[in-house]
Amino acid sequence: MDERGFSSVQRAVIFRILLTLLAALFAAPGPGNATTTSASLSGEWHFDVLTSPNGPGRREVLFLQEGERVIGFIDSNSASGRFVGRVDGTHLEFTAVLEFGGQPMAADYRADIDGDRMSGTIEYGLYGKATFVGFRGRRPAEPTAPDAEFVGSAREADLAVATAGAFFGVLDEGVLLPEMIAVEGGRFRMGNNSPAVNPDYGADFAFVHPVKISAFRMSRFPVTNAQYLAFCAATNREPPTPPKGWGDYLFLYPNHPVVNVNAADAEDYARWLSTRGDGTWRLPTEAEWEYAARAGVDGQNFVFGNDWKIDGANISIWRIGAIPDRDGWKAWWDSEGQRMSQSEPMTTRVGRFPPNAWGFYDMAGNVWEWMHDWYQADYYKVSPAEDPMGPETGDEKVLRGCSWYNKPDVCFIATRDRYAPDRRLYYNGFRVVATANP
Repeated sequence: MDERGFSSVQRAVIFRILLTLLAALFAAPGPGNATTTSASLSGEWHFDVLTSPNGPGRREVLFLQEGERVIGFIDSNSASGRFVGRVDGTHLEFTAVLEFGGQPMAADYRADIDGDRMSGTIEYGLYGKATFVGFRGRRPAEPTAPDAEFVGSAREADLAVATAGAFFGVLDEGVLLPEMIAVEGGRFRMGNNSPAVNPDYGADFAFVHPVKISAFRMSRFPVTNAQYLAFCAATNREPPTPPKGWGDYLFLYPNHPVVNVNAADAEDYARWLSTRGDGTWRLPTEAEWEYAARAGVDGQNFVFGNDWKIDGANISIWRIGAIPDRDGWKAWWDSEGQRMSQSEPMTTRVGRFPPNAWGFYDMAGNVWEWMHDWYQADYYKVSPAEDPMGPETGDEKVLRGCSWYNKPDVCFIATRDRYAPDRRLYYNGFRVVATANP
């Protein structure tokens, strides 16, 4: 694939506001301070700090304006937090409560707004004062150097799988598509009521029941960045926003799974594949996915056995190097994991870990995968015995497989997660299935 064809949509680091910090401060405007017209601030802005005790800097800001009241998030490489304030005509004031070096700090921003630009000061109290300018919109991307090498070439993977040059997949009329594996139909027992399953996580899959599955084909890997970008290029679709701190993720990590795609994005990709012929493409059903993940072995906890293997999949335990309890995992996340996830890709090249017995990779870890099914907690007790497709409607879509973020107690083959279908998160991706046309 010629990456030059995507130069118009390349992105460098896009700072997405990901904050779960201090409770927001609420301040009601004082009496007699009402104004008639205020500038509209809602949306993304980027600030450039010009003078500061710590030198120049950058801030990425998300505003939500409610009349004269403004609330939002602010983020930088060194501090992040929430704020509340007010806009009076073209004058803005807000106080951000930041976390800096593990300590809380208040920053008072005051600025004059001129259309899509603002300028003003930041008061840090004992930490001093700074000046800044702000501009509406995301910070412009900094182009990737033409000679930048991407990470994780398929040529170096030494796997017995389909590749097209340096990319995983197959070429169809010059377009990169996923490699598919044929799965024969059969019967299996779906669910897991093992004592190893934490009831808090496993109540919705504890009802073990027999299911008959018709033949289908499923992608060997989760859909990769390169494969998804081929779809974007063919349909003039905007690529996903790279996660904060992951650099030019889509282009420099082409064989990593695509992330920050919601259920509709994944379904659109599958529909696009259907227009290219060779059957009907869609997301896997829960039953198809679990049948393929079990690979003919009923009752097994994990894709590689009943006990977790530290080096078996890309989940947090692989980076920790041990299997901690929940407190130990949280201590790692607070001290290392969260910092890592905001400074480097946490996904790995697809196929980095061993496949299951049927040749499917990344059925545990790397990314959660969107399913065709709407979520229903008690669906297993009412689902058809043959080719269940999930409830007809719902509020959330099912995901399977667990991700780089998780620990083993949510990575059982049978584990069901769910999210609102419009959510785009940096640990969710997908794979596809194809069935024969009637």
